[in-house]
Amino acid sequence: MDLSKIKKISPLYSYWRSNQTDEDEKSRLLLANMNSKAVYLFEKEPYKWENLFQSIARKIVNGDLDSIRGMKVLLSTITISQRTKVLEFFLQEGLLKEEIIEELSEVDSLGPPTKSNPVRFLSILFTIFTNPYGIVIRRKKNHSYELTGSLIYSLRQKISSFI
Repeated sequence: MDLSKIKKISPLYSYWRSNQTDEDEKSRLLLANMNSKAVYLFEKEPYKWENLFQSIARKIVNGDLDSIRGMKVLLSTITISQRTKVLEFFLQEGLLKEEIIEELSEVDSLGPPTKSNPVRFLSILFTIFTNPYGIVIRRKKNHSYELTGSLIYSLRQKISSFI
């Protein structure tokens, strides 16, 4: 299964490809569901949101159904029209089965919290700090994980240019 398709499914795909100007930022913010309790993440921390989106999507595609709750929270932070597009893309690309799409479309019913999983937590933390998905941050980096992620991405680019 081609997991690289996930980055194109992200509602922020075109934002990361843009120059991330103030106008691009305004367009990105139009995707936010301001009624979501978790909108702060999408609004103020798009880099973290993107890493979580790609990481959690990969886990679900690989069969980790405990990650559905996390994806529901992320999907709740975007507008209904964007959420619908994302779920349709997952279905069109054959990455998720229809039953999972239906469950993800019910963002209002998060269900019971899953048990704490320290390995999952550490892997997501590692992902956020190391930027394995090659997210390019052109705007001011406000958090330490944005700085480390950007630095590691730059190092990977330089190393790959030598190879």
